[in-house]
Amino acid sequence: MRLTLIKFRKWLVLLALAILVLVGVIVYHQPSVLNLSATHLSDTRISTIPTKPIGRSLFGMHIADSDKIPWPAVPIATWRLWDAATHHGLAFWAHLERQKGEWDFRTLDYCVELAQRHGVELVYTLGITPKWAAARPDDSSPYGDGPTASEPKNMDDWRNYVRTVATRYQGKIRYYEIWNEPNLKHFFSGTVDEMVALAREAYTILKQVDPSITVVSPSLYADWGGFKWFDEYFAKGGNKYADVIGAHFYIGKEKTPEDSLSLIREVQDVMAKHGLAQKPLWNTETGYGNKGENVFYSAEDSMAYVARTYLVNWASGMERFYWYAWDNRNVVTMLMVEEDKKTLTPAAKAYAEIQTWLIGSRMKRCEPDQKNTWMCEFTSEEGKPFWIVWNPKQEQNLAIPENTGVRQVHHLDGTKTALPNHRRLKVGRLPVLLSQR
Repeated sequence: MRLTLIKFRKWLVLLALAILVLVGVIVYHQPSVLNLSATHLSDTRISTIPTKPIGRSLFGMHIADSDKIPWPAVPIATWRLWDAATHHGLAFWAHLERQKGEWDFRTLDYCVELAQRHGVELVYTLGITPKWAAARPDDSSPYGDGPTASEPKNMDDWRNYVRTVATRYQGKIRYYEIWNEPNLKHFFSGTVDEMVALAREAYTILKQVDPSITVVSPSLYADWGGFKWFDEYFAKGGNKYADVIGAHFYIGKEKTPEDSLSLIREVQDVMAKHGLAQKPLWNTETGYGNKGENVFYSAEDSMAYVARTYLVNWASGMERFYWYAWDNRNVVTMLMVEEDKKTLTPAAKAYAEIQTWLIGSRMKRCEPDQKNTWMCEFTSEEGKPFWIVWNPKQEQNLAIPENTGVRQVHHLDGTKTALPNHRRLKVGRLPVLLSQR
């Protein structure tokens, strides 16, 4: 009798497990539903969405060979001059003043004139130190002989550099960034205290030359070491010398744009710790495809990553994002132009299309559901609702209720299709826009 009871209990357990599996399968295959009034779809809800309309300035770019390529054939609102070059050299301090007191502004003059011609704002990143001015001339940088990662040995040389550039381009360059990725030794080999001192002097001089100048903090490379560096930098007074906080949110090849959210939150937590939560946060550089690791993306993934990165960055509270890069084949593989430097890549087409979707609209919410289908709700400039949806992992069915009024599906290649009569849509890694038109 006891043996029979034990067997019966085992069968009950197995039956219960089978029922759970069956229920799970049924639930898994049920479509997600586009919800008009959801307040909490998952544990990764974003609560920092800006309430203001999305402006053109969200869409920044890096252009490297500015005198060797046609001007980008897609809208660009703002250009960060890091790695910007002409045949005369880069726009770094080390190339502007190769020898003490001997200035060569040809590259920077050209970039400024080009930006003015096309109505584009500029962000100029201060540094890198020329060898003659370096405290440690042998501290190399990624830019060959001459530019160094060292801080200057004489603060007066730094002051003169900052004042000379700010005065020459007064009214033409309104945004200055203190340094690029100072938590990485090949970009800055000095101490945190030395960077605070450089920021203090630069901030003071820039505001003296033109009080309307906006100063961006040194933009760190966001990783564990970067968060620690920022924490120390702000604690030692660096928080006083920035109107905007800058950071770079690169992710590994096995990650997706949505994975950058954890990095962004870490930086925001450090900002909040030091009373900087109300200051704007800009992503002044992020791209995909490490050239050194031969990481390449398909045309579809390139389009998806461009659109989703902009969506996730805005949703996380980012006011600007500077894509890296239009054309720099030495560093990344996901670029905006082909090797002929003229033909637009799928990434560039998505960059243009996502602007037409977003500029002027307001994002109301943006979050994934339990199946990782992201649903972002917007209001257009005309006050009409629309939604952008995608799933970064796998295709999922999405049911579109009648009361949403959705009739049309917009795709990143610029095409539009009617919503099927059964009001269900397969959603995958390429975002689509759902409208009532």
